[in-house]
Amino acid sequence: MFKKFLSILIFISLSAPHAYAETGYRYWGYFQAPSGATSWTPAMTGPSIEVKDGDVEGWTFTASAADIPATSPMMDPDFAELCGQTSEVSGKVRVGLVVDFGVGEIAPAGETPREFFSDCVVVPQGSVGLDVLEAVLDVRAADSGLICGIAGYPAQECGAEIDMDILTAPINDIAPVSDTESSSGNSPALLALAVVALLVGLVAVRRRKKS
Repeated sequence: MFKKFLSILIFISLSAPHAYAETGYRYWGYFQAPSGATSWTPAMTGPSIEVKDGDVEGWTFTASAADIPATSPMMDPDFAELCGQTSEVSGKVRVGLVVDFGVGEIAPAGETPREFFSDCVVVPQGSVGLDVLEAVLDVRAADSGLICGIAGYPAQECGAEIDMDILTAPINDIAPVSDTESSSGNSPALLALAVVALLVGLVAVRRRKKS
């Protein structure tokens, strides 16, 4: 009975890191910052709301799931920094635009995220968020209106389903762990074996006491 319990414990311990696998989606997330705001607010609608002078629009290629929220653009919505050197124009509005192409971990196979983009866009009064984006970058949208690609990224997919484990996978540019560090007993497998060894020791002690 104890051997069976031990086998189950080892299996659970070694399998634990995979218990949190979750499915999510990668897509272009849309964020807004009305005039005077210093932080991003996830947009509750598509880019169909009229923009005002002083607003900042944000887009980021991100991934999210039920328990993993989407990330906002890496740059804070700073209208003064984006449009401080742009003069007002009669009949038009100045809108800051930030486009974050995301991290390599969530890039579609064979694609590389483009460079971060930010600018001050001047559009006619009455323009909506999509007008701001299309004024400076190519946009690919689905029939439903969902923004699928910005500046050609991603090339084809639209709101693809992905395994969220890719966000917690080791990053290649992290310094390799030395032999000393790898044998320090911090890995889940070694911790599991340590727990098993402890239980075996406790059982052995109890048996000696009974005898």
